[in-house]
Amino acid sequence: MENQDIDKMFNDAGKSAEENSTFPAFEKVWGKVEEKLDKKEQKKRIIPIWFPYGMVAGLALTFGVLYFVKDDKVQIQPQVASKDFGKPINPNQIETPKKVEEINKTFKENLSKNPIQLTERKDIIAYQDVEYKNDEFDEIFYKTRVNNQSTNDNYIEKNISETPPPAISKSLETSTGIVENYVYETEKTKDLESVTVTAMGIKRDAKSLGYATPTVNSALMGRVEGLKISPNMGNPGSSSTIMIRGIASYDKTKEPLYIVDGKVESSSILKTLNPHVIESLEVLKKDKAISLYGNQAINGVLIIKTKKLSEKKKRKLNKEWEIRQKELKEEKKSLPEAGKLTAGEVNDFSKWDYWQDFAVPILDQYKKTWKFFPDKRVSVQLTNFHSNPVIGKKLKLIDYKKEIIWESVTDNRGNAELWISSLIDQKTNSQQYSIIDDEGNVLSNNVKEFRKGQNLIKVNDDCIKKRALDLVFVVDATGSMGDEINYLKSELLDVLKKVETNLTQTNIRYGSVFYRDNGDEYITRKFDFSNDAENLISFIKKQNARGGGDRPEAVVEALETSIDELAWNKENSTKIMFLLLDAPPHLSEGNIEILNQKIKLASKKGITIIPIAASDTDKQTEYLMRTFALLTNGTYTFLTNDSGIGNDHIKPTASEYEVEKLNDLLLRLILQRSTVPDCKNGITKEYINKKLEVESLDKKDFATKVYPNPTKGIFKIDLKRDAEEFILYDYTGKILIQKNNLVKGLHNFDITHYPQSVYLVKLKYGTESETFKIIKN
Repeated sequence: MENQDIDKMFNDAGKSAEENSTFPAFEKVWGKVEEKLDKKEQKKRIIPIWFPYGMVAGLALTFGVLYFVKDDKVQIQPQVASKDFGKPINPNQIETPKKVEEINKTFKENLSKNPIQLTERKDIIAYQDVEYKNDEFDEIFYKTRVNNQSTNDNYIEKNISETPPPAISKSLETSTGIVENYVYETEKTKDLESVTVTAMGIKRDAKSLGYATPTVNSALMGRVEGLKISPNMGNPGSSSTIMIRGIASYDKTKEPLYIVDGKVESSSILKTLNPHVIESLEVLKKDKAISLYGNQAINGVLIIKTKKLSEKKKRKLNKEWEIRQKELKEEKKSLPEAGKLTAGEVNDFSKWDYWQDFAVPILDQYKKTWKFFPDKRVSVQLTNFHSNPVIGKKLKLIDYKKEIIWESVTDNRGNAELWISSLIDQKTNSQQYSIIDDEGNVLSNNVKEFRKGQNLIKVNDDCIKKRALDLVFVVDATGSMGDEINYLKSELLDVLKKVETNLTQTNIRYGSVFYRDNGDEYITRKFDFSNDAENLISFIKKQNARGGGDRPEAVVEALETSIDELAWNKENSTKIMFLLLDAPPHLSEGNIEILNQKIKLASKKGITIIPIAASDTDKQTEYLMRTFALLTNGTYTFLTNDSGIGNDHIKPTASEYEVEKLNDLLLRLILQRSTVPDCKNGITKEYINKKLEVESLDKKDFATKVYPNPTKGIFKIDLKRDAEEFILYDYTGKILIQKNNLVKGLHNFDITHYPQSVYLVKLKYGTESETFKIIKN
């Protein structure tokens, strides 16, 4: 209700009054007015209006009261106002009051002295101007126009705290007309943050909505369901490619529509938006996105809402961010380019006979020194009745006394390695072993050692669809690592970024332990698990190589910290620990016992240890690290001289290996162990052992035929010559089946009990060999 409506109501009522012109009659009419105002408030329509009026009571008393009504708690609903000021906005809602003969003349005269001058407007035009105090923020104008209305004479003011209207050009049909939204962007401003709405009369103080940072991609990466982020690895600072999953049939050349606090933005906003001020993220796909935002949302919509921060908090975060950006620039200058270091892999599961017959005798003196000797191996392959690998199953090897000999957890291929003995002086008199699960259910009472084949077991378990990954880097940070530490940091940082890109469906957590030696600045320095790779990257960049000097280092303490103190995932997950070092632990009986306990505990938790031997690693360290890898279902890796970086790198005791880039090798090993097969098709992208991959591409003209391929389980090999050996590998290079002396002709093989996957068949003919890929589906 406007001032002029109140004025006219009093005039009309005064002319037709049946009662005496007394003050009580005025109160009766005024009660009707208050009733009308109450109705307006109950409908949650804000009408904060200055009402100038005067009230004169009696012949001897004259006074005037200015009444100001302002309500900032309810929402604004536009109303259509008539040009006829004498009628209320909704005339049917106000009953005609009883007639009175006359309203006090003095009261009418007072009203006439304060006429309301109204400016006639044809449309409602609302401007919402936001100005930011910080130079880094843009001024944003929101403009809303309601068509199909000739005039509107309401002018109201209100404080608001709601999020601004969507910044997409679209229309919405309402009972009062068509509402269209527009967004305008202007130059950067410095001063007062405010919102002003003319015609709808909104005015408020606004709060900061954003914050500048170039690393928001990392904050989004792997954490927003339905979002795929692919960083450009080759060009630091270049933009990332962001796609909404599930819309592959649309235009792949375009990224989603970005909306930040109601404003349409380009993908470049992700370079300047600080992830610390992101409050919420929403992904809209396909029809929902298009129905709301039109064809411009054909590739989906990413809606980002930021926190409302105080000026003090904004300034603090801005300052921290500026300091961090300077640090990043300095770090880019100091760290070398990734992809420089070269490395190789020796998977002793690929050459089990070689490990037992050749490597161990050569390294025999170190076996006697450290007493570690993985020998009596029990290999288990666990699948369900649909030939899916059973992942994350806790297994126990027990003897006839029901005593636990070894514990392990099945990996992403359903494979687990159990050991009857891990030390040379470990005696067992049991002639029979069993395998049970974590609940005590017996899975096999007829356990055989690997020399007689794998233990193939089927259980009634569901297929695992989702997977988690705990990834830890344990790094020797003593002075002897100084020749390669910066290169290694670059490689690790590169691997972290690529892991995020390749495992978008996996929940990844990162941890690290840097260690030195007794008497140094610190013995161990840990970084417990975080879902944000940027946090680990920041931690790694701050580390450097110092201390040490007496050759053996605090390896025992490093394993205690990493295995015992880090908060490893207790649920079904891949757990990988890279152990990067160039020196052995301190030798003592106590340390040997602690190492044995920690390696057994790592196996029990399902932690795979993958050592990385740096320059100046000696043979005793190599031997010990290879035993750690075997006992935890891992593999041994090492740097090579091919890069020309660092001090000398000894060659491992191995028959052959392939040299590759260290960052590529580490990424392959991570993906090998963390990629989960599809429950229906079984086949996913396989990250094949580098040596076997190279061999499979080297086609020999031996006229050998392998069929059918793909196979459901049974396949044939037609040999045109006698073969000395047949070996079936999984894609990581682990031997599954081995047979000797195959004569020329047709041979049948059955892999029905193995999971759907890619396998490799190797046939040896004296000094020659050929390798085939075979797919089981």
